[in-house]
Amino acid sequence: MLRRVIAGSVLVVLSAGCGDDADPESAEGGPAQSGPVIAVEGWNSYPEAEVVGELRLVDGCLLIDDSVVFWADGTTWDAAKKAVVFETADPVRVGEVFSGGGGGYAKSNLDGLDGLDVQAVKKCLVRTRSKTAVVAAPPG
Repeated sequence: MLRRVIAGSVLVVLSAGCGDDADPESAEGGPAQSGPVIAVEGWNSYPEAEVVGELRLVDGCLLIDDSVVFWADGTTWDAAKKAVVFETADPVRVGEVFSGGGGGYAKSNLDGLDGLDVQAVKKCLVRTRSKTAVVAAPPG
């Protein structure tokens, strides 16, 4: 039992460390990331479906319920509060319910989305064993 706890703790520390730096350039040369927040760059509009669910942090990746989430342009991460911070809405902390706009994407539909670090999203899909991704934009 103790071995599992220690191994799990090491895994969490290693995974979380990959995404906690403030605005590092992604390894693939894509848009910069803010902690675990993967934000698109240059999008002026977003799908208008309703996106509602619990914000979760799993293996260094953010999810809304069971979908890996990437965020509207300008979204950042507040590591001290474990919160996603928006330019035009109140922050949402891990464990709280996010409610806003957006839309879902299958893994096969991510390629070719301009302004998105597709590889970062795909890595999170693998690490979290999630089957879908969702873009999320704050209400407003």
